[in-house]
Amino acid sequence: MASLAPSTIRAFQSDIRMFLRRGGTLPSTDTEIANYLTRCFEDGYKPNTLKRQLCSLRRWHLVMNCPTLGNEQMIKGVMRGCARLNEVPVKRAPALMRDDLHQLLNSLDLSELRDLRDAAMFCLTFYGAFRYSEVLNLRVEHLTWDTRGVLVRLSRSKTNQEGRHEVKAIHHADTSLPYCPVNLLYRWLEAAHIQRGAVFRSVSLGGRPGGSKLSRTAFQNALIRGLERSNLDSRGFSTHSMRAGLITEAHLRGKSLEQIQRVTGHRHLSTLTEYIRVADPFENSANDF
Repeated sequence: MASLAPSTIRAFQSDIRMFLRRGGTLPSTDTEIANYLTRCFEDGYKPNTLKRQLCSLRRWHLVMNCPTLGNEQMIKGVMRGCARLNEVPVKRAPALMRDDLHQLLNSLDLSELRDLRDAAMFCLTFYGAFRYSEVLNLRVEHLTWDTRGVLVRLSRSKTNQEGRHEVKAIHHADTSLPYCPVNLLYRWLEAAHIQRGAVFRSVSLGGRPGGSKLSRTAFQNALIRGLERSNLDSRGFSTHSMRAGLITEAHLRGKSLEQIQRVTGHRHLSTLTEYIRVADPFENSANDF
């Protein structure tokens, strides 16, 4: 459990409490868990929520050194049935593509410290295919500058909760492009006089940077504010759209899945392909010849 992220542990504890509150007993049996999952589905819980609850129950048995659940087919049958009966398309964040990113950055006044921070933050999030939690946890000590760009070391991420060494290379953008993630990051750190600690911080109304890292709410508010200013707020973009955008943009520009995986840090290519958002079915079609 020590290797898990705090949010994962909280979700695990919540799932176990819910199971007990609804009459479950621990250690449990395959039949009891299958019946529990069925009741939850009938009460309106989505298949993804049931998957997490099942994962938590399996983890409890493992941590408590109890016999593992034996009749997997029974439980798998219940999960397949719930997924089939649900039949609701998975809602995914639309991809914010590079042209969208440039439109977003065009709306910012880079002479203002807060807007310069937002520009550096959004551009880095896109080109690094970062989750916004990863960007907010970045520290100056995680950055290594290079003539080709900057290396960003991640201490932990959603797919790296054990703290394995994970480095992302952020290249200088082509000189023909109006914005470069490396230059914007350097300009922000210089303008805010940040030499150590959190990379992205709050900025007061008087234009002074704070001492602690920016909060998730502040990141979300900054994105909402930027989308409104750039007239992109009707497109349904979210904090995950920049990660999906880089993956989709790289795919459409002919990058291999293995190349994209090196940037995103996905463990499995099957998960990575779910991020590719092609809005126009005729675009880049395999049968267009």
